[in-house]
Amino acid sequence: MPYSFKNHYLMFAHYNRWVNAKLYAAVEDLSPEQQHRDCGTYFKSIIRMINHLYVGDVLWLDRICGSKPSSYALDDVLYPNAAECIQARTALDLRLLEYIQSLEDCAFTQDIQYIRRDQVYCEPLTEILAHVFNHQSHHRGQLHGMIYQLTGISLELDLIFFQRAHADLYRIDHL
Repeated sequence: MPYSFKNHYLMFAHYNRWVNAKLYAAVEDLSPEQQHRDCGTYFKSIIRMINHLYVGDVLWLDRICGSKPSSYALDDVLYPNAAECIQARTALDLRLLEYIQSLEDCAFTQDIQYIRRDQVYCEPLTEILAHVFNHQSHHRGQLHGMIYQLTGISLELDLIFFQRAHADLYRIDHL
């Protein structure tokens, strides 16, 4: 099967939606007190963590889409209610997937220029998307740990489980 940046990142975008749906369903099962409890992590609570994940992705999507950058700080809590944050997250995951679907393979190697804290950066889209999906995985791991700490329940979130069940969504030989 020939390698394609588009299919590589489609896999991650589909995985992102799948794993977020599983993880956020577990968040919804928690009480509001559990969602807001300080679990001893950098962002402290589940609510703060899911808001950070949302804000981070909004900022990156604004940059890569050439939109006027949002003025959010990475620790802003836009949604103190989990259900509202999850609804926004679901829409954002779809927006990211649709963005990747809209690209031709050659677009992934193009440079994206953006400004952060008054400094201009220019990086290939492939590297930015790698960061976005890695950032999600990093904090989802923390979020999963927080859920386990509160409930004793561990979820199967590994990429390989998604790949085995959903290859038809992103593999060249299936499209």
